[in-house]
Amino acid sequence: MRGSVERVWEHLTDPARLGWVAKVLEAPAGRLRAGDRLRFAAAPGMRVTWDVRAVEAPRQLALDIALPFGLGNRMTIVVSPIDAASCRVTFS
Repeated sequence: MRGSVERVWEHLTDPARLGWVAKVLEAPAGRLRAGDRLRFAAAPGMRVTWDVRAVEAPRQLALDIALPFGLGNRMTIVVSPIDAASCRVTFS
């Protein structure tokens, strides 16, 4: 992904920039911290919730994700630098 680790981290942890995920319905006012909850409208009538388990800035974001139909996922997002202008983002 093109962008420094810091720039990509901003897009992952600043609720004002999370529009790339889905429409943000509810989010904390500042950067994400452990214990925060976010709600998104993934599609009409479809809601997704992120519960933030852990944040290790600017490298790792751990989430519990509640999806429609009672589905869920425990995800860890890791941002690894490649060079000064790019990084790798892995979702597991």
